[in-house]
Amino acid sequence: MKICIFGADGRTGFEVLQCAKNKGFEIVAFVHNKKSFKFDKNDTQVVKGDVLNYQQVLQACSGVAAIVSVLGHINGSDPRIQTKGICNIIKAMKESGISRIISLTGTGVRIPGDRPSFIDKILNFVIKTVDPERIEDGIEHSKVLQVSGLNWTIVRVLKLNRSEKSIKNYTLTTGGPAELNTSRKKVAQVIVDLLEDGNYFGKMPVISR
Repeated sequence: MKICIFGADGRTGFEVLQCAKNKGFEIVAFVHNKKSFKFDKNDTQVVKGDVLNYQQVLQACSGVAAIVSVLGHINGSDPRIQTKGICNIIKAMKESGISRIISLTGTGVRIPGDRPSFIDKILNFVIKTVDPERIEDGIEHSKVLQVSGLNWTIVRVLKLNRSEKSIKNYTLTTGGPAELNTSRKKVAQVIVDLLEDGNYFGKMPVISR
């Protein structure tokens, strides 16, 4: 399967790319900054662009079977980067005949039936107080996906860390409680496994403890 990873030059995107390549996927890496992209470019198609530029997004979607979005907020980025980016991605997917997409977001995106832990509530309260647009962007991007008509899955995670431990197993639940610290390697494993898993179409699983 050939996939396009939006945000491939980020820390989580790098792990998704590496995991996908280890599983034999062909990769189109959509990157904002080629200089920071350290993966072997000889066997990865790299598209440098801005997810807010529709034509560049459409170019990256050409010839792929599925999309992964690990777009995140960085210094100077549009406060609605996730929502605006996913709108362009959805439009390009429909124009290109692609139906499968997996997007990563935080547990600040709630749905009925969620069972957040006390620490989850506290951490998201802090984020919402300090950087409310980040939470609002995640929520709005999920709403856009839910009405897209695509085979979408939104993976939710509480807090990311840099653990290099190998991943033996993981737990997904429909409403948590979320694992407090989740490695980017685990997130990558979850996303890659879900690419071909129809059981999670139209669902928003939480990586749980």
